Amino acid sequence: MSEQALTMQVRVRDRSAEPPRGVGPVNPVVCTVEISTRCPVCDGPRGVPGNLNQVDDGARYSVDVWENPCGHVDYYADVVKEAARALDRKGASS
Repeated sequence: MSEQALTMQVRVRDRSAEPPRGVGPVNPVVCTVEISTRCPVCDGPRGVPGNLNQVDDGARYSVDVWENPCGHVDYYADVVKEAARALDRKGASS
């Protein structure tokens, strides 16, 4: 991510794409999505993504985590929705 970049790519867990808890084995769905470099709440800069290795019921996966300097928290579910809206806007402008 460069300082001039308007977007950044992050890996997040998309729980909405997974079966409900208790239905079959845990199989985390990790997506690479493109989001704004700006906080959606205050338009301040987002933090720099870094790797986080996790284990959920024996399933190992890696996602990105970041801390926004403004203190607002980016929840993965919200990040997935933001990325989907951005894709919709790109499709509409094509």
